[in-house]
Order: sequence, then structure tokens, then C-alpha cells
Amino acid sequence: MAKKQAIRTDKAPIPTGPFNQAIRVGNMVFTSGQAGRNRETGKMGDIKDQARRSIGNIQAVLEAAGSSLNDVVKATIFLKSASDWKAFNDVYIEMMPEPLPARTSAIVELKNPDMLVEMEVVAVIQD
Repeated sequence: MAKKQAIRTDKAPIPTGPFNQAIRVGNMVFTSGQAGRNRETGKMGDIKDQARRSIGNIQAVLEAAGSSLNDVVKATIFLKSASDWKAFNDVYIEMMPEPLPARTSAIVELKNPDMLVEMEVVAVIQD
């Protein structure tokens, strides 16, 4: 049985709760939700800015695990408002490589009132 390995990088926001940025098991990486928070300032912008930062934070965590956005097989998106759907998708299509991963999206009440999007992924690590 493969052993779990915690993944942490200072290139993405450090978790503020009892969890890791990702867990690697064998050749699979499971990320925690990444908000669109600027890791240096802690600030959040509009939906397009938060989408770029969220995907960028995911990218940093995946790279720390030995993977990349090219290796994402499943994405889960949490949006605060359905009105942000198109703007988020515009950024998602711009930043996520083809073929796009399988995806689930939901409109939810997010913990931080300034948070408009949170994203988590499952990725593989190529041999």
C-alpha cells in the first residue's frame, strides 16, 4: 500500500487550518481547496483575479508534488455566485491545458466573505 505524503510549498498560501496543501499517494495528488488569495498580501480581487490566483496556487502545489496542470484529471470548483460563472470559465479555459479535466462545479457559501472561488484538483504524477 502506498504511503501518504504531505505536500507543502511557500509558493501558495499556507493553510490556516488543520490540513495540508495536498496529499500525494503513489502517483496521485489530491489538493486542498485553493482560494484566489494573493500569497504575499492575503488580499483578494475580482472574480477573474481570484480565478487566476486560485489556478496559479493549484499549479504551485502540483509542481511541489512533482505534477502539473497538464496532469489534472479532475477539478472541483466552488463559486460564491452563479453570476461569476462566465468570468471564471473564461480564465479557466485560458489557463487549463487541453484536454480539459473532468469537472464538478457548485454554487456555495464560502467561508471568507471576500472569497469568490475555491478550486481543488486530483492529478497524476507522470513516470
